[in-house]
Amino acid sequence: MLLTDDIRDYAGRSVLCWLASVSEDGPSVSPKEIFACYGEDRIIIANIASPQSVKNIRHDPRVCVSFVDVFSQKGWQLYGQATLLKNGDDGFAERQVVLQGMAGEAFKVGMVIDVAIDQAREIIAPSYRFRADVNEADMRAGAMASYGVRPVDYALCPLAFEDVA
Repeated sequence: MLLTDDIRDYAGRSVLCWLASVSEDGPSVSPKEIFACYGEDRIIIANIASPQSVKNIRHDPRVCVSFVDVFSQKGWQLYGQATLLKNGDDGFAERQVVLQGMAGEAFKVGMVIDVAIDQAREIIAPSYRFRADVNEADMRAGAMASYGVRPVDYALCPLAFEDVA
């Protein structure tokens, strides 16, 4: 499964991704702050403080990574197999430098969760499906009002609030 430009765009506009994994006790969902698209078919995630996610992946490598642009209320669910990479493992150094660059001095990235994507499903708020009059501009304006984002905030920070053409 290739990461399309659309998937990459939504990932870039998302503040968090959510990693769903499963243990012997059932499913677990955990927010992840440092993540990136990598290569043609991978999402890499910094393991900052996620002992349960690591334990779950060791038990069962099947995961789902989700992210949503809260303003457009659209995003993606990406399904695949996770591999845990640490210093000395093939591919760790290349992935770690990307994530460490994003983390800066805030966190030390000592382990990378590397997810090989094999399936993708679009996330779309129900309003898009059930209201004939809804469009992305209206959804974006409504979400901005809900979150208290003023139009001037939007204008000052175009990367964080980039419109989809």
